[in-house]
Amino acid sequence: MKAEASRLNEKSLPVNGRRAQLMGLLRQDVRPNQGQIPAYIFSSPDVYELEMERIFPRCWLLVAHESEIPEPGDYVTRSLGQYPVIVVRGEDGKIRILLNVCRHRGMRVCRTDSGNGADFLCSYHGFNYKNTGELIGVPFEKDSYGGLDKSKYGLLEMKVDSYHGLIFGAAPGREESLNQFLGGMKWYLDLYVKRAKMTVTGPPQRWVVQSNWKLPAENFASDAYHVTNTHACMPSLGLFPNISYAKFGYHIHAGNGHGIGIGTGVPDSPSIWPEALLQQFEKNLSSEQFSILKTVKNAHATVFPNLSFLISSMIYEGQPIYHTTMRLWQPVGCDTIEVVSWVLVEKETPEEWKKKAQRAYIHTFGSSGMLEQDDTENWINVTENSRKVIQFAGVNFNYQMGLGRKPIDSFPGPGEVYECKFHEANARAFYQRWLDLLLRDEVDVST
Repeated sequence: MKAEASRLNEKSLPVNGRRAQLMGLLRQDVRPNQGQIPAYIFSSPDVYELEMERIFPRCWLLVAHESEIPEPGDYVTRSLGQYPVIVVRGEDGKIRILLNVCRHRGMRVCRTDSGNGADFLCSYHGFNYKNTGELIGVPFEKDSYGGLDKSKYGLLEMKVDSYHGLIFGAAPGREESLNQFLGGMKWYLDLYVKRAKMTVTGPPQRWVVQSNWKLPAENFASDAYHVTNTHACMPSLGLFPNISYAKFGYHIHAGNGHGIGIGTGVPDSPSIWPEALLQQFEKNLSSEQFSILKTVKNAHATVFPNLSFLISSMIYEGQPIYHTTMRLWQPVGCDTIEVVSWVLVEKETPEEWKKKAQRAYIHTFGSSGMLEQDDTENWINVTENSRKVIQFAGVNFNYQMGLGRKPIDSFPGPGEVYECKFHEANARAFYQRWLDLLLRDEVDVST
């Protein structure tokens, strides 16, 4: 990147001129196949604006888990990209994603995080909507309108689909199905959400981090390498047997920018799974999936663009225990995210086990967890530094780990699979997918 990088924020150019300049810079500077990612993509407001236009509206995005809304009338309020939405199980039992925007003046019609109700009442002018989205009440309708065709002013619906309890939404008009979007990643998602009937332990933890959203997303897709340094204190605290376990396992690109790291621990390390659960898992998974799951000691993954999963195991309260977390890296700005984080547990396990899993999560990967704080400090610092050096030419981050290494053919699951988790193929694939979406239809962009 030449001195043009300093012009990313040059406001003297007209809007269309800045956009054309940005597209040219991205095409020139972002080179995932060479392991070159420019620093400015993590702090540029113009890049962030383009992402909101071209990344999130073109992807299926997680909004909730079905166990959060088990009964008719149950709802949660979430974000679908930048759209505020209500995820609700209507009185007819159908799950819908409704735009949380009153059709009269745009007020949010639901202002609580979760609940149960037959309708939603706008607090501005009192327009009233059924939990299925229909407009059913307008104050002083006859006096004010003389009559209003309420059938034309229901809450707008987003597209909705689900995968083993995971509720995804997409912008209206999207042609690609959820099945197509997930592709080979479904095989790996099953290890998290199909191994048993899964449920969340309660409302998600939510916290704000001064980080660009891509940093944690690519970390969970790709980065086992940081564990030996960032989390080096864990063995001394008795939570892990040693730190070398981080490299053992598989690094897998599942297509469409989705990535997963499957950790098998040091050779001959004991299983993290209770025997009773292994029997349940074997019934719910294919023989190939089960052969991999039973060796898992940890597994981190990202469904592009911003949904991540983690199976983490440790010695906790004197015994081996694992927990499963899923989280969204919800963009708030180019340098800010809201983290929305759930704990997933097997529904049929004893309550005491669920409580231990929840405590282990809070201790390690909750908002104040030791490992979460380690990671958060890194992401905040990288975001801050990328902003401070944005005016310098040629500040690129090195994503070359594993370049030239050949994938293996012996793994039973789909995708491009590498032995040894110290690799950056998934990060390179993540940014290639990101770049492809940003540059798609470039000739049609007029602003």
